[in-house]
Amino acid sequence: GGHRGKDNAGAAMCAYAELERFDVLKIQSIDTVSQSFHARCFVQLRLRGVKDRREAFVTFGNGATKSVEWFAGRIEVLNSFKHDSCKLIDEKPTVRDDGEDLLIQLRFEGDFYQHMRLHAFPFDSQELNMDFIILCRVDGPVPTEVKVSPRVSCRLVDSGFAPGFQWRPKGEGRCHAG
Repeated sequence: GGHRGKDNAGAAMCAYAELERFDVLKIQSIDTVSQSFHARCFVQLRLRGVKDRREAFVTFGNGATKSVEWFAGRIEVLNSFKHDSCKLIDEKPTVRDDGEDLLIQLRFEGDFYQHMRLHAFPFDSQELNMDFIILCRVDGPVPTEVKVSPRVSCRLVDSGFAPGFQWRPKGEGRCHAG
């Protein structure tokens, strides 16, 4: 935990965000022809040791833009099926205090591209991936470095798996950085 400053006085401190939770709330469909799937997910990031700087994460200096919303807008899906096919569900992300930390919770929904190996039909097994990147420079308005918590919770909500008549979930969800 903790945070690191920059060399020049008065510059923004870099926060460390940990991915703590990634839930696949729903998989609506899996399409082997287009090699895509439709899913909804919940993401929770912990910003370590920044509660005392909450205003820096809630409002920019000029008060014009909510920076948590700005931060959420920096999260992009790398394997979206079509440009802008993945969106935030909620109008604003949820931000709450937890000790000295801030928690940011977001929900996404969209169509994801997934290369599928279809050579063992009807017994093939497909791994479904959701790849995200956070475009948040360490020298930007809310400098942040992101890592996966060693205690990350990553799961598929069983009741949210709609294509159960064609597919069966196998294994468990995994989160990793890199």
